[in-house]
Amino acid sequence: MPSWNIHIAHAERLFSRGGAMARTVADRNAFLFGSLVPDIPVGYMTPGIESPIAYRITHFAKPAFIPKPREREFWDAYVVRAAQDAAYAGSDVLQADSKDAGTARPTVASRLGEPLIAASSLKLEADRVSRVHYPQRYEGVGVPPQEGSKLDEAVSPADIARSLFDFELGVWVHLLADCIWNTRVNEFLDREGIAPSEEFRVKKQGDFDAFGKTLSIDLVPRATPRLIATAAAFPQYSIDERAVLMTVGVAHETVRGNTFPSGPVRYRLLTSEFFDSVFEEVAERADALLEGRLQDACLVETF
Repeated sequence: MPSWNIHIAHAERLFSRGGAMARTVADRNAFLFGSLVPDIPVGYMTPGIESPIAYRITHFAKPAFIPKPREREFWDAYVVRAAQDAAYAGSDVLQADSKDAGTARPTVASRLGEPLIAASSLKLEADRVSRVHYPQRYEGVGVPPQEGSKLDEAVSPADIARSLFDFELGVWVHLLADCIWNTRVNEFLDREGIAPSEEFRVKKQGDFDAFGKTLSIDLVPRATPRLIATAAAFPQYSIDERAVLMTVGVAHETVRGNTFPSGPVRYRLLTSEFFDSVFEEVAERADALLEGRLQDACLVETF
């Protein structure tokens, strides 16, 4: 299964490629956190989960050696309703830039990928901390980039409805990515005539760990009042504040510790071509499905 460094890299790739996801998501902080959510209640990544939820439930997957989450089932059960709620919530925040805020629908299409709410960045964090400890290095450099958003404490029902849509898109991308990765691994097994086994599982996971270390990642979610309220409102299973804080901490350490290998990467089972191809396939598929499904739901003009 893809680890969190891979899921974070998927989110960053979707933001950078400027496709349907980048144009649609207004709260990138909620999306990034959502892209980790299916693993939170399982209990292995986020410590201290008091009432774990089975993987088959959080990932919409039948028990199998290499399970394939049913991303469409999650989309139909949750994302469609979230999109409708967000589109018609009438958030004053999203209408603030309109010349006629009283009649405009809450659209972010004109922002062309410029998020209303951004995630945090290790680079920005390091810059902020270094300015305190080494002010002489920054003389004449200017004002540092600011983290956070004026909307971080906006928790009206309309605000949470908008962020919950982005949050659930992140959850959906996690499930889609797991499905694509595991499908391609199964196809690899069939081509190579390899039977699933414990030895295969160890080699596969080692290869995924090695690939994850090759990815340059920088973004981490911020535990804001808005994100905490959004996580609590997630309808499949509520995520409490403690779990949010713990997850943000694990994500931070995942990004901080994702150091590029010093030598060439040697995979034991899969190949670099396999990883590069599937990684890009996830981004292409997520953008294409999002755009098509929003069109089918007659929501493409709203987002």
